[in-house]
Amino acid sequence: MGKEISPETSLITQVLDDTGMHVLTCSQTEQLGEILKHGDASLLLVQLEDVPSWEGWRVVDTVREDGIRLPVLAVSGVRGGDAAAASLKSGANDYMTYPLHAGELAARIMNLLELAGIRSRKSVLKIGGLVLDRPRRSAVREGRNLQLTSKEFALLYYLAENCGEICTREMILRQVWGYHFHAGTNVVDVYIRHLRMKVDKGYRQKLIYTVRGAGYVIRAPETAPYS
Repeated sequence: MGKEISPETSLITQVLDDTGMHVLTCSQTEQLGEILKHGDASLLLVQLEDVPSWEGWRVVDTVREDGIRLPVLAVSGVRGGDAAAASLKSGANDYMTYPLHAGELAARIMNLLELAGIRSRKSVLKIGGLVLDRPRRSAVREGRNLQLTSKEFALLYYLAENCGEICTREMILRQVWGYHFHAGTNVVDVYIRHLRMKVDKGYRQKLIYTVRGAGYVIRAPETAPYS
């Protein structure tokens, strides 16, 4: 990352923090090498100005040759297929361009960690002031424990692990209820109402949104709602 704290850098830092990751920043290739060699990095997120000529690609290659599993997400203001292709060929596992979408960024980060076997979906999820701990089945928002039933927690967790992505009623029925209900049931809508009362009521910033005609989505506080 660069030295100047841009709005995009601030958004990246916030998203990484919300996913429960400790963030270290550096701008020198030598420093990056030391961090990756002696640290325990789960992910390298690189903000690039010139994708192909970044000297850090050599560091990434060296670390991987030493047997360290390191997923790399490159972000840049350079649009177009050529920049993405150059980044992926150089060693990145994924590529995004500005302006960044917080929900999409969080989802891509989680996908990279899961594919690398570094983190599973059983990890603690953080979205703004909401913290979900699946092993303990606990839900806390801004320090307040939310009293959720097991099915409410499962639904909330499913929406949270797909933060920024629209989850249709059919998807929710399949993943949370396991095909036990036919498509015409309104059980999803009922449980969403329950969750809103427990998760969003009394808070200025809502987390759970309805996408009319499509389904439901959880959005991080810095992103704009659909409705």
